[in-house]
Amino acid sequence: MTKGKPFSGKLKKQQLQAKREKKAQKELHAEAKYNAERDALAGLASSAPPQPVGPPPIEYMSTDVGFSGDLRTIFAKEPQAAIDARKKDATRALADDRGNSQSIYAYGLTDVRNQPPIPLRPHWSKHTSPDELAMAEEDAFREWLLQLHQTCVERRQQAAPTAPSICSIPDSGVNAWEINSYERNLQVWRQLWRVIEKANVLVHLADSRCPLLHLSHRLIQHIQDDHPTKRVLILLTKCDFVAPERVDLWVKYIRDLYNVPVLTYSRDRVDESNTVLLTTIGRLSEDTSYKKGRDEDLNAGTLMVGLVGEPNVGKSSFLNGMFGKKLVSVSATPGHTKHFQTHFFDRPEMLGRDDISKVCFCDCPGVVFPRFGIPLALQILFGSYPIAQTREPYSAIRFIAENATPTLQHVYKLRKVDEDDDWSPFTVSEAYAAQRGFHSKGGKLDVFRAANLLLRDTLNGKKVILSFPPPLEGAATVVGKGDEEHADKAEGGAVMTTDQVAALLGDMDMQQVLMRRDGDVKGGGRNLFDCNASMHVATRTIAASPGIAQLHANPSTLYWDHYQ
Repeated sequence: MTKGKPFSGKLKKQQLQAKREKKAQKELHAEAKYNAERDALAGLASSAPPQPVGPPPIEYMSTDVGFSGDLRTIFAKEPQAAIDARKKDATRALADDRGNSQSIYAYGLTDVRNQPPIPLRPHWSKHTSPDELAMAEEDAFREWLLQLHQTCVERRQQAAPTAPSICSIPDSGVNAWEINSYERNLQVWRQLWRVIEKANVLVHLADSRCPLLHLSHRLIQHIQDDHPTKRVLILLTKCDFVAPERVDLWVKYIRDLYNVPVLTYSRDRVDESNTVLLTTIGRLSEDTSYKKGRDEDLNAGTLMVGLVGEPNVGKSSFLNGMFGKKLVSVSATPGHTKHFQTHFFDRPEMLGRDDISKVCFCDCPGVVFPRFGIPLALQILFGSYPIAQTREPYSAIRFIAENATPTLQHVYKLRKVDEDDDWSPFTVSEAYAAQRGFHSKGGKLDVFRAANLLLRDTLNGKKVILSFPPPLEGAATVVGKGDEEHADKAEGGAVMTTDQVAALLGDMDMQQVLMRRDGDVKGGGRNLFDCNASMHVATRTIAASPGIAQLHANPSTLYWDHYQ
């Protein structure tokens, strides 16, 4: 081993200075490009002749990523200028009016045209070598990224001068041509392809708090059109976070929308949920080709059940509940499941089929599907983007604070650090940091850490639960086989009239429910044991607290607080 050249402190200082200057120039260039594109779209550019809109910043739309050798989730790098703009907005005062429960659908969740096609595995046969297949998959994936890039450019050029904003997030700056942080790792998509090919029945899991944020129309359409012998079932998870009436509304809405079985799964009714699910899977498998397993290690009569969906929708928790033991590790971090896993179920008789001797569940890593017009704040709040990777948490804090009734500062009993300041996402986080005693180096309040903890509490449903009802009449979009069919099929869609929803909403005023303890709840968790006539108010027992719990609700959120 050759001896290295001595490196003085002076040279090290020059090296670090050059590195900082290079980084500053890069960020300055990206910010100037980003601002010019935004000004051009908003009609704020100078009177000079308009220049053609170029592609998105290379940091955000690069097609060079996505070929990691492991199953680490890869997201595109967001422009620093966009992050800085949201940070500056963190000190803006919170809106006085509370959010509308239907405001979330202004992001286009009900329009399937906002879901671009997903990458599909190229055709292959038993004569295709592994190297040839790998090369074909990489080429197809790269072509898909390029097509998605081109779609973003086309939608940007066709966009209106100003994009509609959400009343709960004024001036959010979210445009219809902006794409979310989606999965760009080919290895993760390969896991999904394998599960689709192996499974006879595919269970698409979605969080019942807002299923439309997790359901992929393109995935369901691909399975139904390209794999006609396979069956799809939608499973709504985390139902113990949502009032039963609201869950029932979602079941009806999604069933009418996709014309597939829709079931619910709650950790408080595991045995009942397992029985209904397995019976439904057994019925769906009657006309599948489960006896023709391609894998040599699977005998005839083995039914393969695939679990697919976005990260953090409860696939691993569902498996643990199905098998009645800790089969796989669980984490609130998206992408915790790293590899395609198979688990044989030892009670195939629960399917109600005599000709099925084995049942194998295939757990797929979560895949974040591409969508247009979805802000990063929603991805953070509903678990499809890791909170640990969040570089700007305050826009998500704003969404919570402007939708919670009573206010977020009342829920956490926060006091302003400076009484002269208005409540804003920053001051809310600052007050929580002071309450918890979070300090960074130098003795300053660690506001960033406090904001992250607020987001984690919301995601885990500790004090605030974000829950949205199905879209009202006029918000739903009819699902067809092609995007061109949607505009011509205004009849027969999954439309719920305003009167139907209003009849179920009941009294929207704040209600107080005194709750008793329901004995010792296994694991010291929460147990949903009752619900009143309003779809927004559910009663819960909390074994960890001997006090009286008071539950508040509004059309968008549920939260409870403890009084000792």
